[in-house]
Amino acid sequence: MSVPRANSGFSPDVAAALSQADRGIRARMGNHHALFDYWRFALSTICAVDAFYVGFYREGRKIVYPYTYDDSVAVKRYVPPEVCAYGPRGQAAWILRHRRPYTYACDGGLLLHHGVAFGDERRVSLDAITIPIFETRDEGEREVIGLASIQSYRPDSYTDEHVRAFEWTARSVATVLAREREDALNREELAVPAGGSETDQPTISEVVQDVSAVLAALHAKICAIEEALPDGGPELVRMVRELREQCEEGQTATMDIIARPSVRAENLVNSLSSKEREIAFLIARGGLTNKEIAARVFVTESTIKGHVSRILRKLGVEQRSGIAAKLEHFFD
Repeated sequence: MSVPRANSGFSPDVAAALSQADRGIRARMGNHHALFDYWRFALSTICAVDAFYVGFYREGRKIVYPYTYDDSVAVKRYVPPEVCAYGPRGQAAWILRHRRPYTYACDGGLLLHHGVAFGDERRVSLDAITIPIFETRDEGEREVIGLASIQSYRPDSYTDEHVRAFEWTARSVATVLAREREDALNREELAVPAGGSETDQPTISEVVQDVSAVLAALHAKICAIEEALPDGGPELVRMVRELREQCEEGQTATMDIIARPSVRAENLVNSLSSKEREIAFLIARGGLTNKEIAARVFVTESTIKGHVSRILRKLGVEQRSGIAAKLEHFFD
């Protein structure tokens, strides 16, 4: 368990809340809806959280939002998961480029309001903190894999301590996600190789979004039934409420399928050394020749040939075009 140090700069009340948050976050490993829902709740014990979302970057300049919340009667707080594209000038691109928190005070909310609205679009957030979510790769390199945001409908809701607290809890969440990935990779090593293509991710993505749409329609009907229930039926109300919560968990779990690269693809990438990975992505992204790559990474062409041979062998492909196929899920 991670506990804020006495000299961490957090006030005693915030330090105690963060310690409790870390325990709660780690206890929800394996259920991302419960994990993100608790993350939001934990932050609400420290500062105002009128709106909250978690997103993960995917290929093709897209972000998967498995969890979104808006504390508004009009949207009933729960916002269905979705996949959105992001442009070069929005908040998502800014977080990816700068790798540090964005706050409303940075520009008076200009960047915040440049993006796509969610939840109750009739209300405007007057303060916000958006932070990057990091994953630690080989050799200690940290990669931005996602972002999270808390927002308030009241101005001047957040302080520097709130920014640091949000970042602190994000590290706890990242630890849980990393542990889940490690467990999945360990299970993958025990799996028996099966036939079939490994390049069907676009089809999976389409299926997931279709299922998500079905669950969204189901969720809307459950909410309508919940509203129409008579006051005198507490047991029925409880059953419908549980059904709604199950549907919400299912929506988050469904979107999680495309929220991050496949375990098999990541396992292949992790088998490459840092230099092999750099060369593999240069081949996959730009189709560069050995001579062009050698000039980029400042080694001889013969050295590149050796690296390429090992990359082909490790990825289990015979031609350079196969490298791009194996790595396509990691393109931004």
